[in-house]
Amino acid sequence: MVPPPLGVPSTAAGNSNVAGQIEVLELTTASQRDRQQHQQVLLDIEAKKRAFSIDVPTLPNDVRKELRSLGLPVRLFGENLADVRDRLRMELARREVMKEQGILIKAGPTHRIKQEQQHEEEEEITKYSRASADLMHAREQFAKYSLEKVRLRLEKERNYRVQWQRKRARLKHHNAKHNEDDTMESPQDYIEVTRIEDECLKTYKTIKNIGLEGSQYGDGRPISAIATSHHTIGGIPMIATGSWSGTIKLWDGSSPELDFLSQKTMAHEDRIMGIALGPSLDPNGAGSSNIQPSSSMILATASIDLTAKLWKVSTLSEGYDTQNENNKFQIQEINHLKGHERRLCKVAFHPQGRHLATTSFDHTWRLWDVETGNEILLQDGHWKEVYGVGFHPDGSLCSTTDFGGVVQVWDLRTGKSIHHFLGHAKRVLCTEFSPNGFQLATSGDDGFIKVWDLRKRKQFASIPAHSNLVTQIQFDRYHNGEFLVSTSFDATAKVWSTRDWTMLTTMRGHEGKVMGVDLLKDSIVTCGFDKTLKLWR
Repeated sequence: MVPPPLGVPSTAAGNSNVAGQIEVLELTTASQRDRQQHQQVLLDIEAKKRAFSIDVPTLPNDVRKELRSLGLPVRLFGENLADVRDRLRMELARREVMKEQGILIKAGPTHRIKQEQQHEEEEEITKYSRASADLMHAREQFAKYSLEKVRLRLEKERNYRVQWQRKRARLKHHNAKHNEDDTMESPQDYIEVTRIEDECLKTYKTIKNIGLEGSQYGDGRPISAIATSHHTIGGIPMIATGSWSGTIKLWDGSSPELDFLSQKTMAHEDRIMGIALGPSLDPNGAGSSNIQPSSSMILATASIDLTAKLWKVSTLSEGYDTQNENNKFQIQEINHLKGHERRLCKVAFHPQGRHLATTSFDHTWRLWDVETGNEILLQDGHWKEVYGVGFHPDGSLCSTTDFGGVVQVWDLRTGKSIHHFLGHAKRVLCTEFSPNGFQLATSGDDGFIKVWDLRKRKQFASIPAHSNLVTQIQFDRYHNGEFLVSTSFDATAKVWSTRDWTMLTTMRGHEGKVMGVDLLKDSIVTCGFDKTLKLWR
């Protein structure tokens, strides 16, 4: 090794020290800086992975207090409330990762003192917010309703499986012996299985031959949402649409021409993003599940004007201002639901009919009392904008999705998040429970439909359904959930078999993005960016 020039330290000349017989090279300042930057990048990547599971306060005052306790600025230039919460979430995730890796956390004096005083207490105490009397009463209703529904569903499932096993045993014996054995069960022992199988084959045959039967120009701006109900008013199956103009319109689902029934202009100050028709209500306020004509039903809408509204749809009465002489039904506002801090996305009625769920860009979803219009639950837990929402047919669970690719499943009877599913590459926009009670379907920006098994808590199927964003999915609710319909920005709607998740047919007819879909007993209705709604039969 060539010695350094006189008067120049060895470390400055070659960054080397000699310790005994071992030569140690020190990193240059630039190398140390690069290594620190690399470690910081790895730390940020790991923190982003964990951020979705970090709980942060929802109220702005609580967020500010938490930031002050960490010695961080309360608000940076250009930040909104959601950005502040995201910054707090990332900081908490980063500190959690640093703690696990044994990296010293540089904390301010205030945080250091509080951390020393409250460290043991925070580890041992789990904090819960006190539920209101209305929420506790609602949870009791959910429990009673769901337990009865579960009992009936499981009893039906057991009978089906027993009959299916009997039929399989008979067919196996017949194939082995090539003759009938009087000791075997008669066909009457599995008549229900035979009926379901025959109905399924008939349904699939009908779907494969489905065609466009009717098309109607629905609005001057794109139709963003569509909904139907298995209940009728005066024997008329109702189709409701909401558009970017803020207008609600009702259409006759029994007519191939989709006859106009009624409208409510300027129902919202801005675009309607979600619409739902609730079950008809009996005099006691309980949701009726019988498919029979009724005199009125409840309609819910959600808009980017930060509000949701509840409407009563009924036959015309004297003195009602119809706004249009062609109106055959009246649409009256009964409740104005205010509370969300940012635009709303979707709405869904609980199967019991007494409660409504809304989702919003404020990272929360909320539960409302249909009768009073009061907010009974504000639920956070998502770290990105919440979009999709759906209820289990038993009324026990609720599923919500967000722009971070997370699917949350909540137990309405306890208020707890019982599981979350990860698998979508991009935003998740739709969530729908299967009528069989143990499967959940989701879809979104990545064009995939993913089916999750709620019993095993893992993915059951992944379907590359569309070449563009999937806007909505809907399970069949008239034929034992034998098929699933999906719509997409690729200008198509597709029908999928829920038995093997193969495609049954593709419906092409819209001239642009297909925005929504719903089902009638013998047909499918879709709406699109081309300002039309279409009937497929």
